[in-house]
Amino acid sequence: MLDSGRNLQATIRCANEGDISSVMEVNMRTLPENYWYGFYKYVLERWGDLFLVAEIKGSIVGYIMNRVEDTRDPVLYGRRNELVKYERRGKLGIIVKSIKSTFLESHKVGHVISIAVLLEYRKKGIGSSLLDEAIRQMKANYGVDAVYLEVRVSNYDAISLYEKFGFRKARVIRSYYRDGEDAYVMVKDDLG
Repeated sequence: MLDSGRNLQATIRCANEGDISSVMEVNMRTLPENYWYGFYKYVLERWGDLFLVAEIKGSIVGYIMNRVEDTRDPVLYGRRNELVKYERRGKLGIIVKSIKSTFLESHKVGHVISIAVLLEYRKKGIGSSLLDEAIRQMKANYGVDAVYLEVRVSNYDAISLYEKFGFRKARVIRSYYRDGEDAYVMVKDDLG
C-alpha cells in the first residue's frame, strides 16, 4: 500500500480482466496513444504479473503495462548508446557491425509498453510506485538484463521520472508517434 499524501491510500496490485475497461479509460484520458481491448487482454494473459494497477478507494487511478522480450539489439539491453558519438568507420564498419549484431547472444529485457496516472493523482508517487514494482517483478520473475521504454521527446515530466529510476536516453526513433513526434528509447540496465 502506498501513502500518496493528502490521506489517499493507493494499492498497487496485478490487474485482472475486469480492470481492462477502467485501464482503457485512464489511458484515453491521459495519453494520445490508445490500444484496443484485445491488446490489453493479450498482455494480461501473457504477462499478468507485469500488468499492474493503482487503486484508490476502489477506483483505478493509474496502471503500468509491461512485457518481456528477447533481443539481440545492444541498445535495448544497455550495451550501446546511439546518442553517444562513436568513431565513424564508413560503410564497411556499418556492415561489419550489422553482421556482428546478428550473431550476438539474445538477452531477456523488460519493455514498459504504457504507464499512466490520472492527472488529479499525479505528483503523489503513484507512477513511481508502479514503475518500481514493475521493475522488481521483471527482475524477480523473468531475470531480465535490462528494462526499456519509449517516451515522447517533449514529455519532460516522464523523462525526469525515468531518469530518477536510472533510465538513460539511448536512441531516438523519428516520427514514432502517430502525430509525427519523435520518441526516445530509454534503457535501465542496472537493476541492482
